[in-house]
Amino acid sequence: MESLWKAIASQISLAEGVAVAAIFINVYLTARNSIWCWIWGIIGVVLYGYVFFVSHLYSSMALQAIYYLPMQFYGWWVWLRYGPKRDNDLPIAKLSARGRIFWFGINLPAAAFLGYIMTYTDAQLTYTDALVTVMSITAQYLLTHKYIENWLLWIPVDIIYACYLLPKQGLYISAVLFFILLLMSIWGVLKWRRIMQRESTQKLTASTHG
Repeated sequence: MESLWKAIASQISLAEGVAVAAIFINVYLTARNSIWCWIWGIIGVVLYGYVFFVSHLYSSMALQAIYYLPMQFYGWWVWLRYGPKRDNDLPIAKLSARGRIFWFGINLPAAAFLGYIMTYTDAQLTYTDALVTVMSITAQYLLTHKYIENWLLWIPVDIIYACYLLPKQGLYISAVLFFILLLMSIWGVLKWRRIMQRESTQKLTASTHG
């Protein structure tokens, strides 16, 4: 039995390590507005679903399997075909004031509901796990449609994962990853702002010459 647990632990470490590398590449390419981010997202999502399952973080596991994985394919399609030329030219956008109120305000009540449901399972850190799950769902949707506000949700998600949730479960490699992702999310906001300014200038120039 002891050898079995050691074998499982080694598999988790390997899966976690590869997942860390895949997610790092995914976020780096996302911040650079590269459509190839979605391929690495698929790899990272599958592996993290396994890691969270074994760690009894069921909200996070379900997030990977039920939501993140299909959203990787959907996001790939949206970025590729939803732009003006339908050729990987979807511009970065901002939410309206009403949109910000809705997408930011929905997280706490939804997390409270999900956390309550999770109390009927053997899940651990139920409400914290539910909060990052709901915020991640919102952030991923906004990312899929290239709303810059997605980064403003990823930042608190990264903080909670890096400083509390993952260390409590002994997932220290992933905790380090999410600390790095926190820094990259801040960089992502700044990078997307510059890209937005460049896209706005190019659009203005094209309309002037047109």
